[in-house]
Amino acid sequence: MTTEVAGYSGLATANINSLVQEMLLLPQVDCPVSHHFGPSIYIREVVMPAGTVVVGKPHKTEHMCNMISGRMIIINEDGEQKEVTAPSVFMAKKGRKTAYIIETVRFQNIFSTDETDIEKLENMLVDNELLLLVGEK
Repeated sequence: MTTEVAGYSGLATANINSLVQEMLLLPQVDCPVSHHFGPSIYIREVVMPAGTVVVGKPHKTEHMCNMISGRMIIINEDGEQKEVTAPSVFMAKKGRKTAYIIETVRFQNIFSTDETDIEKLENMLVDNELLLLVGEK
């Protein structure tokens, strides 16, 4: 069965930015993040609870993703919706993703790097200029 999120077809970057500004005014959901390192590998892991709408930070590059558990609908910047059920491994395009979490998700972004400083990694991997335009931290 495929589920779609009503009102999200044709969701453009400008609309995502507006969504983010509105969502920042609402109570925020705790999504615990952990960081794992190996030789030339950085894995950022997050747990996102069911019933949550999540807007990810805009990534500068393509990278691998591993969805360990759960189910969600990913909405790309072009409005394309794709339901993903764990386990799933896939390549994420650069840019920002929005998702509706159907069942609690344990998700990993996987990057090839030797860097281990979290602040430096954020600067390397995330488009911080876009975050400042939208008013995110």
